[in-house]
Amino acid sequence: MKSTFLTSLILAVSSLVYGQSAKPKTFSWNNLPVINRPVFKKDTFNIVQYRAVADGIYLNTDAINNAIADCSKKGGGVVLIPAGLWLSGPIYLKSGVNLHLKQGAHLVFTTDKSKYKIVEGDYEGKSAARNESPINGKDLQNIAITGKGVIDGSGDVWRAVGQGPLTASQWKEKVASGGVLSDDGKTWYPSEQFKQAQVKGKSML
Repeated sequence: MKSTFLTSLILAVSSLVYGQSAKPKTFSWNNLPVINRPVFKKDTFNIVQYRAVADGIYLNTDAINNAIADCSKKGGGVVLIPAGLWLSGPIYLKSGVNLHLKQGAHLVFTTDKSKYKIVEGDYEGKSAARNESPINGKDLQNIAITGKGVIDGSGDVWRAVGQGPLTASQWKEKVASGGVLSDDGKTWYPSEQFKQAQVKGKSML
């Protein structure tokens, strides 16, 4: 009888300890999870070797993405963006890649929103469409963006703007910057894709 009671007690305590140890950890600003610092191979893939041009005019999307893809395919390393003004469309990071911007490097994403695909998303539980991000990646491991260079996302042209809040001169300047107008001419869209997504009843993020 005593043996049965003792066995039951041990099982109960074991279950209690297991239940306590299985609880998920609670993190806060004073107790953040430890993140392992990524480690990369020393192999360097300079975007200039992939025909990138630092004139602020030439679109270097393919050059940068080809360097990233080549770097990842060969086991990872550093994709180097040297000093200069580099214009680009969306960039797709891949596992094992450290995208490094040297001091004096200025990576500017194009304001031509037709270069950014419309992708599905959601906002507050509702279906929403948006342009893809300037820098993208999914299910990646061991990645980083480092260096003392500057990344300019050209955020001032991401959203639609109504004519109402603007002065006549501000509206004229916005229309002259590019993009397209709504059929009634009262709303400015950064791209035709953006306009069509809104016309089809999908909100834009």
